[in-house]
Amino acid sequence: MNIGSTTGSAFTSATYAIDQGTTQVRRAAQDVADATTDRPVEGTGELAKPMTDLKQGELLVQAGGKVMDAADKQLGTLINTTA
Repeated sequence: MNIGSTTGSAFTSATYAIDQGTTQVRRAAQDVADATTDRPVEGTGELAKPMTDLKQGELLVQAGGKVMDAADKQLGTLINTTA
């Protein structure tokens, strides 16, 4: 049974999504910090894209977590059924 070590499994996909989302959030947070500390006189025009990226990263992590939870429940059901 494939539970996460090979390409294409739900656990692998979920882990990848969480990793990518976390990376995107870190990058966007740094962009927000740079925009507000380096050039505070320019206003919030520079913040639109980083704030959008921040929200997208958050949603990607949440989606990966939901996939992980669903895969975990499915695996638990399979184990309970065969036990």
